[in-house]
Amino acid sequence: MSKPQEPCSKCKGEMTVKPLETFSGVEGGVKVTIEAMPAAVCGQGHKRFVYPMFAGMLMDMVMDEDTYRFTPSAVKKGLFTKRYHCPGCDQELPGMPTGQKSCEMTAEFKHADPFKLQVDVPVYKCGGCGKEFIHSSKDTGKLALAATGHAYRATDIHPE
Repeated sequence: MSKPQEPCSKCKGEMTVKPLETFSGVEGGVKVTIEAMPAAVCGQGHKRFVYPMFAGMLMDMVMDEDTYRFTPSAVKKGLFTKRYHCPGCDQELPGMPTGQKSCEMTAEFKHADPFKLQVDVPVYKCGGCGKEFIHSSKDTGKLALAATGHAYRATDIHPE
């Protein structure tokens, strides 16, 4: 990995690329935890992404519906009020999560060391057949996107 060319935009100090401490964000029951993500950091502790598209690439990764294929999606039904149902036995799923599942990934982006990412998602157990489902991979991806944004704010990292 190469050293960033530009100095810190806040204090004009030299930036060094190093892994960040673990940080996370939560939205709607979906928690995104990012471990050892490389970032440019100055002596004053100001942080920015390794390169401008880095944040968006990570957000695309957590929004990708294929990320959540480890647990099947429920079926959304209803004309006015949408409810989630088991795709197998058609029983309505509980309104509150009955558990949680985790998906661990390694993010490998160009010009950056690989780092770990964990997404914890709420699951809903069908009272009829006993299988667990997420509401939908699309909805889960949207919540994970928002959780990633919260994580970025929590660690105070910026694009510039």
